[in-house]
Amino acid sequence: MNYNSDKPIESSEQDLLGRITFSKQLGEAIYKYDGKDGLVLGVFGKWGTGKTSILNMVVNEINYLSESDDERPIIVNFSPWNYTDKDNLISIFFDDLRKKIKFNSNNEKMKQIVKAIDQYSGVLNLLSYTSVVINQNWIMMLKYPLKYFYQYIRGKILEDTNLAKAKTNLEKVLVKSNQKIIVIIDDIDRLTNTQIRDIFQLVKQVGNFPNIIYILSMDRDVVCRALESVHNIDGADYLEKIVQIPFEIPALLKPRLRELFLIKLEKAVKAISDNPKIDQSYWSEVVTNCIEPYIETLRDVNRVINTFQFRYKILYEETAFEDMVALTTIEVLEPQLYQWIGRNKDLLCSTYSHSFSALSRDKSDYRTSIYEELKKIGINTDIGIKFLTTLFPVFANDINERSVSYTSSNIRETMRVAQEERFDSYFMFDLKEIPISRYIINKCINELELNDLNVVVSKINDTGNIEYFIDELRSLVGTIPKERLGLLSSVILNVLYKFSQNSQFLMLSAYTKAEFLVYDIMSKINDENERYNLIKSVLENINKEQLGTLASFIKRIELSHGRFAGKEESIEKQLITLQHLNDIESVYVSKINEITQSESIIDINGFHIAFYLWECIDKDKAQNYLDNILKEDINILKFICAIASRWTSSNGDREWDFPSDKYLTYVSKDTIYEKIQAFDKRLLDKFTLEDQIKLASFSLNYESSNHHNVSEEEAMKLVNDWKANKIK
Repeated sequence: MNYNSDKPIESSEQDLLGRITFSKQLGEAIYKYDGKDGLVLGVFGKWGTGKTSILNMVVNEINYLSESDDERPIIVNFSPWNYTDKDNLISIFFDDLRKKIKFNSNNEKMKQIVKAIDQYSGVLNLLSYTSVVINQNWIMMLKYPLKYFYQYIRGKILEDTNLAKAKTNLEKVLVKSNQKIIVIIDDIDRLTNTQIRDIFQLVKQVGNFPNIIYILSMDRDVVCRALESVHNIDGADYLEKIVQIPFEIPALLKPRLRELFLIKLEKAVKAISDNPKIDQSYWSEVVTNCIEPYIETLRDVNRVINTFQFRYKILYEETAFEDMVALTTIEVLEPQLYQWIGRNKDLLCSTYSHSFSALSRDKSDYRTSIYEELKKIGINTDIGIKFLTTLFPVFANDINERSVSYTSSNIRETMRVAQEERFDSYFMFDLKEIPISRYIINKCINELELNDLNVVVSKINDTGNIEYFIDELRSLVGTIPKERLGLLSSVILNVLYKFSQNSQFLMLSAYTKAEFLVYDIMSKINDENERYNLIKSVLENINKEQLGTLASFIKRIELSHGRFAGKEESIEKQLITLQHLNDIESVYVSKINEITQSESIIDINGFHIAFYLWECIDKDKAQNYLDNILKEDINILKFICAIASRWTSSNGDREWDFPSDKYLTYVSKDTIYEKIQAFDKRLLDKFTLEDQIKLASFSLNYESSNHHNVSEEEAMKLVNDWKANKIK
């Protein structure tokens, strides 16, 4: 994986920002400057605007123009990075200057300059040393012989020369040599406040040496604040007195930054995925609302791309490309917003808890509260809100803001961050939180054959993730190859009986969702005969456990033809013709008659719907069967458990309902209650815990004076009492 380097460019050929013209003009102006006085130039720009790259191109231009000159300018890159506050900065500067000139000292003129610098810096060093000694009163701690020796040495040196004399001599040598020296001091804004002060004191003291041009590179605002903090003066005024010619690097135009970003992004993506799925309409919104407002420099571009390709390589099969780029942008450039999003899934996604809280919200007040919350953590609210409403349609609706039009199914299909179950994957570096990877789901859709597909789907159900799997498949129905439609629908129909039929308030069960899924898949099969043969084939091979689920599926087809409880025909939902439906009914009745000859079906999942369909098609045989099995007391208890339906109330309590129209024809309410009371509670374990709760619920509902269904919690207390006291 290739990461974008943050290093400045070395030549104009590498220029991506359109700085080459400016750099060449500046280089030419410096080269042609014929004044003898010292000159201080300032190159101002924000961090990441390419100041160092410009300086490199300026140097290249000067070198190019002076290529044939006998007296080429000497360029000194003075870097104060190793300088500390305790050091003599001026001494360090002249030492660097001397070394650079000495390296170029191929003639007597250069040797004279080096000698003059040596003399001047030597005096500075000595004066600096003696000043330290005196100021810190070290001399008082020295023995008298050492004191006298120090005074003698200092006096002897000062007899021969002094600072003013050394400076004058250096100036004369520089004028006489006519040697242009260019001193570049870059990244001044990255120094400490004290170091910034010292740099400008250096320039102030030595900036008037003849034939020396200083180029200072910095962020103006950072430097001004630093100068104000250490000098207690107006930083801008101070800067103006030192920098004679300022050059302000203009900010890059957004279209150019956008172009550079997209070029680098495309390269990064292609290195990871050959064919990323991109919704161009949505991507355009994301670029405009979620990326461009935050990217201001090429350094921003490189940092975002580098972080993105690292995360995308891990998560590209489980996330939406568009959302990953958007979130990476703020992860790098607006981390406070990124962290806020990570903490507020329930506010941003269509979660179970969100759906209730949103009902009671005033959208205007809620919008205001969000603005205030974002403002408190230092986020540009207008830009931040635009980002949030682009990525999270539910949130956009909550605050009455327009967003890109997307359905919940489409959000799931495209693996967007707005999908509740996928949200967390955008904020981690592994896939542990994703119930089922999109890789596995795609294998089910495109590759696995019958036996393997049955095994995988059953395993997913056993791990408790079948609802997630079904939701994913429903969103991806449009991607299923035509030749795989029949296989997938038949497998789901075959294992449908294993799926939970329990549902939460206002939410469908896994079983019901799977029914809808099969309908959706079969609807994609264009040939009606193929759909009929598929259903018939599944029916001909079912066992008793599948009777209930297939009955429910057939009932949906019946309703689409306006039969049974159907109010009217729904042609678009008619998977098969009425003639074929009659054939399917015959196959089903034949199968249930065959199974009930040797097996009891009273305790199968979905018995009530299986019996209902049987009764509608062959009433006499169905009723005769039920009359016979209800002669046994335990079957009466199993019967009332079979017809019970679970509800979740508005306050979240789960309870069981026993529709009288489903049992009164065959057994009275009093009889059922008596049989429950008479049942030996030591044999309760013959029933599942859920069925135990159903029996307790029926008893408590029967005994209730207010005719309200009791909660599962209340029923469970009775079950525990039964078991503890062995009550008959």
